[in-house]
Amino acid sequence: MAEIEIRRELNIDSLAELSPAEASEAEEQGYLAGNRSYRDLRGSGWEDVRRALDLERALVDRIEAADDPAAAESDFDELRLQALDPIEELCGLDVGIASAVLAISALGAIPVSSCNGGCFGGPHQARHPYVAFYLPKDRAARVLDLAEAADIGLFVGQDGIAQVYGRAIRDLLRFAALASRT
Repeated sequence: MAEIEIRRELNIDSLAELSPAEASEAEEQGYLAGNRSYRDLRGSGWEDVRRALDLERALVDRIEAADDPAAAESDFDELRLQALDPIEELCGLDVGIASAVLAISALGAIPVSSCNGGCFGGPHQARHPYVAFYLPKDRAARVLDLAEAADIGLFVGQDGIAQVYGRAIRDLLRFAALASRT
């Protein structure tokens, strides 16, 4: 597999804005910017990020050590349905990116979609881990600083939605860890 090029290009003027009315409508409809399974995670806090990060680190270690990582990830997906706490079930997000999604929210942005890129095997919508989000212009410099510190990519798509991405799942865990020290 080809190495993923990490680039950081952030044109603040091209960032799309999501109005409070649009955000509320997305929450009600479960649809935002092409994501038909949108889940509103606005209001996530740093304690949520730290809890998810601790859980994800342990899960990633366990899944990577398994003889069949894809099966181990699938086993977690089945077990998470029994969780009563949203953090324990990683808010329904892929293993390895939940803490980064929550960090994006805690930074004041609005996560739209994410994928762990099939880092444990199995089919996924992307070939690398990413989180896409609406980024308020006044938060852009902080997100860019964190992306640089974590050595992950950051860009703004033609739709004005920002995206952070990594070469591997631990890249986004590193981003969440750095952000949680805020």
